[in-house]
Amino acid sequence: MKKPLFRWQQLNLQQVVFRLLVLLVFVLPLSIPLSGFLFSVTMICALIDQYQRRNQIATGILPKKLKYALYALMAISLVSLAFSGNIFASAFNYAYVVSQHIGCFWLVLHYASKKREPLVLLKSFLLAAFIVAVYGIFQYIAGTAILNTEWVDVSQFPELKERVYSTLQNPNILGTFLVVTIGYCVGVFSALPGGKRRIALITLFLASFACLLLTFSRGNWVSLFVVLFTFAVFFYRKAVLPFVGGGALVAYFAWDLLSNRLMSIFQTEDTSVALRFSYVESTIAMIKDSPWGVGWYGYMYAFPDYDFYLQNPDVPMYHCHNLFLNITAELGIQGLVAFLFVVFLLVREAWFLAHADVEPWRKGIGRGYLMSMIGIAVSGLTDHTLFNIQLGMLFWLLNSLLAVCAANARQRIGKP
Repeated sequence: MKKPLFRWQQLNLQQVVFRLLVLLVFVLPLSIPLSGFLFSVTMICALIDQYQRRNQIATGILPKKLKYALYALMAISLVSLAFSGNIFASAFNYAYVVSQHIGCFWLVLHYASKKREPLVLLKSFLLAAFIVAVYGIFQYIAGTAILNTEWVDVSQFPELKERVYSTLQNPNILGTFLVVTIGYCVGVFSALPGGKRRIALITLFLASFACLLLTFSRGNWVSLFVVLFTFAVFFYRKAVLPFVGGGALVAYFAWDLLSNRLMSIFQTEDTSVALRFSYVESTIAMIKDSPWGVGWYGYMYAFPDYDFYLQNPDVPMYHCHNLFLNITAELGIQGLVAFLFVVFLLVREAWFLAHADVEPWRKGIGRGYLMSMIGIAVSGLTDHTLFNIQLGMLFWLLNSLLAVCAANARQRIGKP
């Protein structure tokens, strides 16, 4: 019998979908257009594969509580469209954005839940993150990170000439991405016994840390501090001394610039900070008037009635720069409760996985997820970076990756 000329000729459609998913995870932080194309191709192949295997009995992976909580969150988001000031625009955005979030979650559940498949996805994400970080550093050295006046108050920071954004669209979005990356770096690092993989993680950590400093994203600096402190206290006590020493070195060499940028968080003279305070005031008023929400993607249509600061209806405001307030404003109090309940269930799964008697990389994924969620929560107090399509898709991909790892761990050790 003649052997296939190329190895891919031996693959079935299910294996093709998995390889496309790995490529999607790699491309996602690097290019929105390419990742959108890959997502479409991957979903089409997956749907064809599901049709071909329609007679096979599917086994459930998600715990019932998590599954129903996700259904509730989707339903609340869908119903909220009725409260939007522009139902057509909100419905279009819901169909475009939520379909990608659901699709990413579904793809991991059905095509990356066996054996070492989750590890392959994690490696793909970390490799892409290294490219993002290195390119960001290069961007700063080459002087191609041109300062956008919308990203900083030049009158308050005349010495700040550049803020890197790498392959993402904004320094704050890049900052959150790097905090998530560092969270997984330290989480997996602490679970591994040693060897070259730890060296690779240290390299990625240093590149991500340096790039994060160059974003000059104050909220994400604070977020990283909380992540590293929490990690050192709960998972790696030996990191306390390097944590303090590293912080001292950074402060010594860049104290003037960093301290000025950090302390400005509390100074309303900085127009960026003043704007964020005004968004909070406007959003709280919006929530009081519309406790059921103003609809998915409806914030920008409701904001002009609550614009106490800019008073310029021609300036679109897509979100309120606060993750939790924005969810409440758009989806109502019930939407925030549903979202927090989903996160609580996932964090509980991550805590179990972080301490379970499983392979080190699975334990590392649990710890990395916990650290990344702390980072997202802290940075979410000053910005809503999950509004970005790349981070939104990555968020749900990592949620699903955690869910399948925890489910497999429970099956192996026989714990419900």
